[in-house]
This record gives sequence, C-alpha cells and structure tokens, in this order.
Amino acid sequence: MLKRPGAGPFSLFRRLPGIARLAVGLEVFLGIGALYGGSQFILAPDGHLMGMSAKTLADSPFRSYLVPGLVLFTVVGIGPFLAAAITVGRLRFAPAAAVAVGLTLMGWITAEMVMIAGWATLLWAVYLALGTAIAGIGLAWRRYESGLPTTPGGVA
Repeated sequence: MLKRPGAGPFSLFRRLPGIARLAVGLEVFLGIGALYGGSQFILAPDGHLMGMSAKTLADSPFRSYLVPGLVLFTVVGIGPFLAAAITVGRLRFAPAAAVAVGLTLMGWITAEMVMIAGWATLLWAVYLALGTAIAGIGLAWRRYESGLPTTPGGVA
C-alpha cells in the first residue's frame, strides 16, 4: 500500500472538496430512501407496506407499484450510489454525475406528481427541492473545477 508520511490507510488520496462531500452526502441520502421505497413496492406491489393503495394508481398507466418500484429502486436508488462512488473515485465527470442524479430525481418527482396527486404532494416537493439542490451543486462544482467564477460578475 502506498502511504504518505502522516497519512492513514484511508487518506491515500487528497481530501475531497466540501462541495464534493456535500454531493456525496445528498446522493447517499437519496439512494437510501429510494432503495427502501423501491424495495417496499417490489415486495408488496399493492402498496400496503408503504401505507398506500393501488387505487391511487387508477389514473396512471400502472395497475400495481411493481414497475414504479423497480424504477425507483434501480434508477433513483442505485444511480445516486454510483454517482457518489464516481465522486469518491475522483473521476473527472463526477460533477456531471451529480447533475444527472438531480435531473433524474426532478423528472421522477415531476412524473409522480402528474400521475398521483394527493396528500404526499408536500413530500414530493421536498424531494423535488433535493433534486434541484443536487443538480445545482453539480453545476456549481463543475464551475469550481473549471476555474470559472462562481459568483455573478466574477467577483468573490
């Protein structure tokens, strides 16, 4: 194992910038929630494990929560963990991965809001804001990495 003087086994690489750590934290938070929700819908496509009824899907293209659960688990659940791994691995396209996660979440929540309007709209709004925050962080991070000014007019 390569080791720098005074560096422990987990500090082999330089410390991630704060914006990258923020992206990883939000992506992991999102991934955990989506894996949980998706797995609940996969295990019980009638929605009872999540306190929901399949009747909620009456005006949607779905008759059960199985397909939405699979999409939630894979795309919205696993995707953010991949983006976090890309960031921790310091791949140069990590900011773009964060933007993709944020945009994916915004698309998921928007589609969900259009198909199923109800009491959970407040929760959807929270996740819409989370997706917006992750995408915004990715864009700001990309500017930071490219050396472009991050404030209007380039004044710090």
